[in-house]
Amino acid sequence: MQQAKLHSLFRPVQGNGRVTSSSYVEIEPSPLLQPYVSCYWASEPVADGTPEASDPDSVPDRVIPDGCTDILFERDLTNGQYRIRYIGLLERPFSIAYDDVRPSFKLGVRLFPGGAYPLLKSRIAEFTNRSCFLDDAAPDLAGELDELGERIAEAPTLDGMVHLLEQSLTRWLQPACSSPLHDRMSGWLHRIFTSGGTASVQELAAEAVLSSRQMNRDFDQWIGVSPKKFSEIVRFQSLVRQIRSQPQREWASLAAQYGYFDQSHMIHEFRRFYGDSPVVAAREFHLASDFYNPKR
Repeated sequence: MQQAKLHSLFRPVQGNGRVTSSSYVEIEPSPLLQPYVSCYWASEPVADGTPEASDPDSVPDRVIPDGCTDILFERDLTNGQYRIRYIGLLERPFSIAYDDVRPSFKLGVRLFPGGAYPLLKSRIAEFTNRSCFLDDAAPDLAGELDELGERIAEAPTLDGMVHLLEQSLTRWLQPACSSPLHDRMSGWLHRIFTSGGTASVQELAAEAVLSSRQMNRDFDQWIGVSPKKFSEIVRFQSLVRQIRSQPQREWASLAAQYGYFDQSHMIHEFRRFYGDSPVVAAREFHLASDFYNPKR
């Protein structure tokens, strides 16, 4: 199976682009990098944006679990200094607090599930719920990161910055890692994505003729969490996408569609990953529709 095909099966949703004083945009990766990169994203202050507190319809920007990990280039707009971090898979949501005193420009590489392992060559579970400097996570890249950071800081346009990222990532990630484990992981991801996260761990293990214990080790290495937790995140993301596109759906039918025991179970699980109820999420995505600005 070609892992590039997985990109079209799983399109993570984030809760950014809602605060009118900050812009947010997503950009598609090139086809060559789609096995590794979900998207590039950028966020920066809007000079004439309305402060969130003065807008009665404002909703918070949220970071919600999406099964991905990120490389984050962050430049302090007050002094021009930048840092490059690696953000591991997150299991809990949080609201974004924007610093008006020290505003920053952020450029991220949202790495597709499994896409970070060929880059870091380390067990991805070591970075789950953690943030560290990228050269600590990937020491082999340390010599190149300072130069890349300077070139990105000097690039005059966002498209130019993304072009620089694509050049470096293509060099770091190609040729693609090929191994029985890689092929097995692609098969598992395909099954999880096509089921919307509802396939059980037992079903996944049986299809690969492997023990659940071995599958857990593989997921720790490639994804960062257990197959059960990853499937829960994919199911949550499937539900978020449904709520964003059809906010008036009946909750009990959604719970049945996505394999929850009942409506209460769905709401409990949704709060765990979103930080609030599906009703609040539907309101927030509806109000934010005019501000969300994907380029994909």
